[in-house]
Amino acid sequence: MAIPVRERDPLPAEHAAAPAVPAPRRGIFWALAKYPTFRRLWLGGMAASLGQWMQQVALGWLALELTDSPFFVGLVGFMAGLPFLVVAIPGGVLIDRLDRRKLLLVCQATAAVLAALVAVVVFGGWAAPWHLLVAAFANGSLQALLNPTQQSLVPGLVAREDLTNAVALNSAGNNMTRVVGPSLAGALIGVFGTGAAFLLQATALGLAFALVFGVRLPSRRAATTPTAGRGVFDGIRLVLARPDLRGLFLLACVPTFFVFPYLQFLPIFARDILGIGAGGLGLLMASSGSGAVVGSLLVAAHLKPQGAGRFLIANTVVYGGLLLGVALSRSVLLTVPLLVCAGMSGASYMSANNALLQHRIADDVHGRVMGAYMLTWGLMSLGAMPMGLVADRYGAPTAVAIGAIVSSSLAALVGASVPQLRRL
Repeated sequence: MAIPVRERDPLPAEHAAAPAVPAPRRGIFWALAKYPTFRRLWLGGMAASLGQWMQQVALGWLALELTDSPFFVGLVGFMAGLPFLVVAIPGGVLIDRLDRRKLLLVCQATAAVLAALVAVVVFGGWAAPWHLLVAAFANGSLQALLNPTQQSLVPGLVAREDLTNAVALNSAGNNMTRVVGPSLAGALIGVFGTGAAFLLQATALGLAFALVFGVRLPSRRAATTPTAGRGVFDGIRLVLARPDLRGLFLLACVPTFFVFPYLQFLPIFARDILGIGAGGLGLLMASSGSGAVVGSLLVAAHLKPQGAGRFLIANTVVYGGLLLGVALSRSVLLTVPLLVCAGMSGASYMSANNALLQHRIADDVHGRVMGAYMLTWGLMSLGAMPMGLVADRYGAPTAVAIGAIVSSSLAALVGASVPQLRRL
């Protein structure tokens, strides 16, 4: 089955009647400056992402406090990502069939209520390990709908020539919150306990709801291909039909399964390997996040939709090598710059992969394809399980090192075996 190629996106109504003038020089933040509706959606996504990163740090730290088990830390991560494997595919159908704005608002409001309930349980001293598993799974289910819904809105808000910039800015916004969110969470946990981090997460999600509530989206174009409105697994079938999309998906899957779970084990690095505690955990997360911001902005400013395949492959291989260095390091002074570089490499590869994918799919199947793409996020949690087992037996650094070596090797193999990927 062939995937329809997207026609040139019309400008939103707010820009459609603009007089013909020489195009101004495009900068890093071009899409934010040019499209007010995209800017408001971007700010809402920033607020929601801030809360999400705070929750990830708080859940990991609380899991370590309650159980002192690296395996349980990995299990909490697995429960958070499992819904991406279960919910993302049928969720993609909902995104294509329902009002995307309303779906986004429902997810944000429900996630805010959930975070507030967890804060109450923690403040009351009633938190038990099973609470963390339930909270992680419930929040992951909401994220499996919220993330692809927000991404599917972007192509309808910006012109096609600005899509790469907009996608990369979305990634940069998420990564900016990786700097602020973990730092805030670490400080709050150190002073007020983990309950405060969940309470601030609920507040951030409330702000995201308010920002998106005021957004008015342009009407969606009617489906023009026979692929629209079919089955739950259309997204997967559409990806399998095209070698270039298969290559992008494979290149997204490999590091997500073998490398990304290292984020779940940073509490162990902070407490047991580097001896820097909860405040130091915020430093580690912020180091990775700050590099990720730079990497995403570089993609926003410089990536072109043509000729990016070889860069994408090389960057994915380098990413695993940098995380191998993190696993072997026993010094904060070495670990922090390595995390910065790894964050830069990982974010630029993910931003470029996402942008190249979105350039190659039509709007009427966008939700289903991005729902399928969310499966790659779930692989992070699947990878956390075996990594947790290895960490329990041999230590977290050994687990991360093995994952990094396997990731770089497989990424190189994908690049060598998929010529369509090298020609992108």
